[in-house]
Amino acid sequence: MDFASVFELGWVDVVLIAFLVYVIYRMLVKKGEPAPLAPKPPPPMKKRDFTVSELREYNGVDNERILMAVCGKVFDVTIGKAFYGPGGAYGSLAGHDATRALATMDVGNVKDEYDDTSDLQPYELNDAKEWADRLSYKYPTVGRLLKDDEEPNDYKGELASL
Repeated sequence: MDFASVFELGWVDVVLIAFLVYVIYRMLVKKGEPAPLAPKPPPPMKKRDFTVSELREYNGVDNERILMAVCGKVFDVTIGKAFYGPGGAYGSLAGHDATRALATMDVGNVKDEYDDTSDLQPYELNDAKEWADRLSYKYPTVGRLLKDDEEPNDYKGELASL
């Protein structure tokens, strides 16, 4: 048996083998790029209640901290800046009452004044409550969203936490 004739390779074979080795290498070996660092969480915020106009200041532009309200609870979503900050998928909700927007799954459905959500369908209110529950597991609750005639609670310097 003549092994030279069995293993005879032409230039096309060499190029094809080199290409296959390169493709397999690229598929199996990850790039050496470091993973992006998670943003450092801001220090805890003192709990307080907010009017709609006070909440608007915490939109990630006028203030570094990003707050949003859902079902009357105000959440500090600053660590989710990629989603809730300027240019993020939910950026229009920053500094607003997001209840109606999340209930109807329309992020453009936010108002600049107090939003009475009593006109929402029961299933929409349920969706909004589910959003509030999910947010409460991930982001600190910093207070309540006040109606025009409501008085704020005194939290006695308590810090917001999960």
